[in-house]
Amino acid sequence: MVKKFSLRLPPCAGSLLSLSLATMTLLTGCVQTAHADYTVKVDPQDKRGQWEGWGCSFAWWAHALGTRNYESLYADLFFTTKSVPFLDQQLPGLNFNIIRYNVGGGGRKETYEDAVEQVPDILPWHRDIDGYWINWGSKDPSSDSWDWSRDAGQRSMMQAAIKRGVNHVEFFSNAPMWWMMDTKSSAGGHLQAWNKADFALYLATVAQHAQKNWGVKVNDIEPFNEPSAGWWNYPKNQEGCNISREDQADILALLREELDKRGLQNVPIAASDENSMGPARETHEFFKTRDVTVNGQTKKVADIIGKVNVHSYSGLNPMRDNGARERLRQSVGDKKLWADEYGDNDGSGMSLAQTITEDINFLRPTAWVYWQPVEPGSAWGPVNGYFGDTENPEAGKPKWAYTKFYVLAQFTRTIHDGATILGSSDHNTIAAYDAKKRELSFVTTNYGNAQSIEYDLSNLKNVAPEATLITTNTDGSKRFESSKIAVTGAKITLNATANTIYSLTLSNVDL
Repeated sequence: MVKKFSLRLPPCAGSLLSLSLATMTLLTGCVQTAHADYTVKVDPQDKRGQWEGWGCSFAWWAHALGTRNYESLYADLFFTTKSVPFLDQQLPGLNFNIIRYNVGGGGRKETYEDAVEQVPDILPWHRDIDGYWINWGSKDPSSDSWDWSRDAGQRSMMQAAIKRGVNHVEFFSNAPMWWMMDTKSSAGGHLQAWNKADFALYLATVAQHAQKNWGVKVNDIEPFNEPSAGWWNYPKNQEGCNISREDQADILALLREELDKRGLQNVPIAASDENSMGPARETHEFFKTRDVTVNGQTKKVADIIGKVNVHSYSGLNPMRDNGARERLRQSVGDKKLWADEYGDNDGSGMSLAQTITEDINFLRPTAWVYWQPVEPGSAWGPVNGYFGDTENPEAGKPKWAYTKFYVLAQFTRTIHDGATILGSSDHNTIAAYDAKKRELSFVTTNYGNAQSIEYDLSNLKNVAPEATLITTNTDGSKRFESSKIAVTGAKITLNATANTIYSLTLSNVDL
């Protein structure tokens, strides 16, 4: 979906080629008329919802780096707007206000009665997330069957994030507790039918405990992770569980009841975190037709879901089907929708920029969440830090920052939670208006050709005489560089270089 443009000549340019120099001199007005390659014009009437923010999932990185010497560095890097020292660079804090906390299913190899937890050798320690309900002996969370001392790393990083201003915490599950699975492992398999109620009870109990004992407001809870994909088969190198749509429906009803029993009626359920847009739509359409009983009342499953979550993948590749994005949004209707997981191995950031732009313009979510912002290696993490082992004091020590980190900052530092996403004439541009600050922002991704882009501001009531421009080129030649650009004649003309992301913010704007 890359737009390609050619320079548009003045309407009289063709005939000018055959005229004498003397004749051309008389027509200099036509010759000197300048045109941009294309124009971006915001539509103030096309309001696409209030933006809830940007964020990341916890799990591996927070499990590995929480409580360690570098915890504050990463908390500042992701959850503030500080300039953060990282190796020989000053990285712009990403200003995330959303975190997704992974309620784990394993973490310490266990044996209970005749059941032995299966932990595959290919499962790295930092991907084996501590679960709290360690055996089925008792449902009482104060009994010895529960261990609330676990998962200190994730919990510590969560508190650090909240302290820095995170205002939305979603709990999610990659897999149930190991003993609920047919494989006796959280690293792949299926949930045993008789443990559906136990799984719902587990998630609701952890949410209740977090609010009462950790001081964490749980804004919503997501019980699944790519449940219909079919590839979570033991042994996996990360936690996962295959859950059919029929079983998902049952679990969602049970979870709603368990949350309500604990006074958590105001905690919405999100579902179903499918890998890509097509399966997400199929699941949601199934939920529209499936009846379940909740607290004695018959309801459609879709009606007990407060938010639809979806990943921006197609397998492990970036989703590149905008028709599928639009069909999912049509299925969801006015219900809240999040693009709640994405990652890639493109260190330049161009794949990331394209995905964010297409998600927001075609899927139209109200929040966008990256998967793991730190990895021990590979560009799946915008930054790399040394994970070490469970006791290593070097854990988190900076190793590398990819250009994609700066690309991500172009979006997260420009479009703020509370702003209204607006439509525009360009599908390579995201537009947002912050009424409190009276700021209008554009983030434009320019692909493989240099061109002149004009921002037409003629339908705005007011605008300051200059705007702030932030620039990142995916070849790394410019990284989050700030400058000023003039507003002239109700327009801004930007000479855009190839493979560059531009963030433009105008102040004193009235729509």
